[in-house]
Amino acid sequence: MIEFRCSNCSQRLVVREDRAGRVSRCPRCKAEVTIPQASTPEPIVETEDDELTLITPAKPLDGAMLNLPDERELLERVAERQREEERLLTSLGVRRSDSHTGERRFIWPIDVLLYPTSGPGLTVLVLLSVAPLLLEFIRRFVPLVGYMGMVFLVFSFILGLYAAWYLAECIHDSARGGTRAPEFVGAGQSEMWSRVSYLLAVCIVYLVPFVLYTMFAPGRDAIFWGLAAYTLVFFPIGLLAMVVNDSLSALNPLFLLGSIFRTLFQYTGLLILLAAVGALLWLGSQAGMEEEQMRPFWLEAVGLATSVYVTFVLAHVLGRFYWHNADKLDWGL
Repeated sequence: MIEFRCSNCSQRLVVREDRAGRVSRCPRCKAEVTIPQASTPEPIVETEDDELTLITPAKPLDGAMLNLPDERELLERVAERQREEERLLTSLGVRRSDSHTGERRFIWPIDVLLYPTSGPGLTVLVLLSVAPLLLEFIRRFVPLVGYMGMVFLVFSFILGLYAAWYLAECIHDSARGGTRAPEFVGAGQSEMWSRVSYLLAVCIVYLVPFVLYTMFAPGRDAIFWGLAAYTLVFFPIGLLAMVVNDSLSALNPLFLLGSIFRTLFQYTGLLILLAAVGALLWLGSQAGMEEEQMRPFWLEAVGLATSVYVTFVLAHVLGRFYWHNADKLDWGL
């Protein structure tokens, strides 16, 4: 006799050896089973019946096991549980971060240029374009003296800090796979100030030396070009490392050199792109300074909006550099 178990309900079955290889039905669950070959013969009382025989009495199936909800009911339960979680997180002041796939909606050159076109991105774009123009308009026609001038100075400083924080958020979101400018709500003042203070530290270490030398020694000597190269090489990756890690290791040039060598080809291409765009913006600003008296106000508005837009795109490109080279950089995000 051949003894085996049903592949569907695991019921132990027994059948004569001459039935090996045939297909029959389980007496318990009625599922089709293929009778295996006999391994070793065992002494057992033969039966007259050729059909499969139960070794142990069949137990009735639990009716509650068959009373399963349909697919629609399961989906409704999952959706309701997700809504409850969202309400709980909202009541606690916690905003669930969106998951990104990194996939682009259009071909990459067009999609990169469309990065600031989300609702929050356009809102910040208008804010950072209109507010400085409004201040410039007031400065031209209204003398800012006393406390009024101090108020405008403080407002400009706060606006600059907010712009720095949002651009850092753009870099961080792009490093996680985002393809459009992120939302700008949900961050507390302490979190915003922590991010801005880190960015200021990066600027002091990698950008301020070049700026100070340019201001006080305007000659184009070897020191000027050395500081320019230092800023070009270390400032982008230092900014990216600080945004991704929130760690003071981004202020260590040796740490950044290791990251640069691991992504030398890709980072060189990024630097060429940043240098080209920066040169174009600088040439535009120099031409604007020479023609400041003749330049109409609307042209100044267009120039500022274009500069802010391009800055958003460059922040996205910097974040996507991490997205594509995360394994080589090995910073952890």
